[in-house]
Amino acid sequence: MYLHLHDQMKVYAPTILIAVAMVLHSFQGYAQPGCSPATANGTCPTGTALVVGDPCISGTTCSGSLQLGSCLYADSECSWYSFTASATDMFVNIEVTSTDGCHISSNVIEATGSCVGTEISCQSGTPLDDIHVLTGLSIGTTYYVQVCYAPGGPCGNGGEAQYCISVGEPDPPCNTCSTPCGAALGYATSPTVQQVVDDCTTDPFSLPLQPGSLHQFCNSFTATSSTVNFNVIITSNCGTGNVTNLTWTLYNDPACGVAIQSGDINNLSFSGLIIGNDYVFCYKFTVPVTCTHSQHCPFFVGATVLPISLLYFDAKVVDNTIIDLNWSTSSETNNDFFTVERSTDNDLFEVVGYVQGMGNSTITTNYNLTDERPYSGVSYYRLKQTDHNGEFKYFNVVPVEIISSFSTVAIIPNPIHGNGTLTFDSGTEDILDLKIYDVFGRVVLSEDHNAGRGTNSIPLRTEMFSKGMYILSLVIGNEQKTLRFIKEQ
Repeated sequence: MYLHLHDQMKVYAPTILIAVAMVLHSFQGYAQPGCSPATANGTCPTGTALVVGDPCISGTTCSGSLQLGSCLYADSECSWYSFTASATDMFVNIEVTSTDGCHISSNVIEATGSCVGTEISCQSGTPLDDIHVLTGLSIGTTYYVQVCYAPGGPCGNGGEAQYCISVGEPDPPCNTCSTPCGAALGYATSPTVQQVVDDCTTDPFSLPLQPGSLHQFCNSFTATSSTVNFNVIITSNCGTGNVTNLTWTLYNDPACGVAIQSGDINNLSFSGLIIGNDYVFCYKFTVPVTCTHSQHCPFFVGATVLPISLLYFDAKVVDNTIIDLNWSTSSETNNDFFTVERSTDNDLFEVVGYVQGMGNSTITTNYNLTDERPYSGVSYYRLKQTDHNGEFKYFNVVPVEIISSFSTVAIIPNPIHGNGTLTFDSGTEDILDLKIYDVFGRVVLSEDHNAGRGTNSIPLRTEMFSKGMYILSLVIGNEQKTLRFIKEQ
């Protein structure tokens, strides 16, 4: 069901679930007759292995083993599953797929041996689907899941509840101004529900937002009008009223800090915005106790989305020879490619290279480009992002400095009588390419030397040179210097 945020609100009292922990010594049981087809994983040894992050798989409690655990229904029939923890915080979600109102019960057990363990979570006593929010798990440890249904009730006398079960890791938080969920949709005029759903840039929640739970989400946008209206299409199983107690705050991006505006469900309009400025909007709400939310599609009228949400752009000198350029985005919308540019005066820029963008993305993406022939001294690097439609945006400028490989270069003596000496100071340890040319451009001497940091002194074997003018060329890395000298007999 798709609902607008401003649909009628209702307030409900939350339900409190109490988990009872106990030690289980055996997970064996006995099948009960009365339903068909029977489950294939009705005992712990025949439990089905769940793959973390995979879609839910169908199951039934029909003719499963008797339940074990104090907080489940007596004489329930159960099916068994297992998974290996991939994170300390995870969830197990069990959605009833047969008849509404089936009183599914389930528990999660930390394995202390083969089909032996300690109960860490239990859900029972409610007709809603079960979801276990698990914290403090041990990565690499096996956990068992028991799904049960008591005989009788709307799912049949044989305990034949049908459901779909999955296990996964919760979505990373995006509930502060500094860590927004990404760019919300932007429209010049009010869109239809189907437009928003078709254009939605956010993925379904993993796990779904649970009944009575409190949440906050933040999204970024660029103002194209001084007044911007906010709304969100919510996919849920709610009837009328899909959120309660909604409030919102507006921040400057990327400064964040103190909120510049705030309001509630009765006022979803921001005013006095600066056209072209970036903002972050956060909305806080409670899910009604009778339903769950599976996806939010926030959108703005009078705003355009940020093409990318840039986490950082950085330029670092490596071995005083190259510049390593790195940047990261937390979301991208219609992003075609990036351009890295450089300048020696922070005014006139030239292209260093291009990197293909992700297009549309709601996950963190890291990028890298290397400037293998940087300028000596201070240079300025900036990042440019270009959309598929040709529109572009510049981001922050980062200065870096390459220490010059050459300083105080001299030929002693000059003019040279016999042999001479080349002296220079170097900021790197590298190979020096030394060449001497005559006035006709012919190479009369070519040598390689190991240059060290600090003062260097290299003998010039010129005693056999004819009298005249010569040109000496020095190359270290990407830097070159030339000097003229006179050879006298």
